[in-house]
Amino acid sequence: MAALQEEIRTRREAVVRTPLVDERNRQSQQERGAKKQAWFNRISLAFCCLASFGAVWMVAAKGAQIYEINQNNVQLQTQIQQQQAVNAMLKTQVAQLEQPSHILNVAINQLHMQYKNPIVIPSGQTGQ
Repeated sequence: MAALQEEIRTRREAVVRTPLVDERNRQSQQERGAKKQAWFNRISLAFCCLASFGAVWMVAAKGAQIYEINQNNVQLQTQIQQQQAVNAMLKTQVAQLEQPSHILNVAINQLHMQYKNPIVIPSGQTGQ
C-alpha cells in the first residue's frame, strides 16, 4: 500500500509540476531568445557604425583629393597666364627686331657697318 501511495504522490507531483516546469522552460527559452536578440542588435549596430564611419572616411578622402586637384589646376592656370604674357611680350620684341629699319640701325650704329648702294650687275641679255 505504501508503494501505491508513493506512486500516486509522484504522479500527482508530476502533474502539478509539469505546468511549472513548462513555464520555466518557456521563460528560459524566452530569456535565451532575448539574449540572442540583444547580441544581434549590438552586432548589427556595431556593423552599421563601422559602415557609416567607412563611408564618411571615403567621402572625406575624395573631398581632399578633389581639393588638391583644384589647387593644382589653379596653379597651372596661373602659370599658363604668366607664360602667355611672356610669350606676348617676346612676340612684340621679335616683331620690333625683325623690322628692316631696326636691323639697319643696329648694323650701322652698333656693328659699325657702312651702307653702300647696291651693285647692279647687268645681265648678259640685251634687248629682251
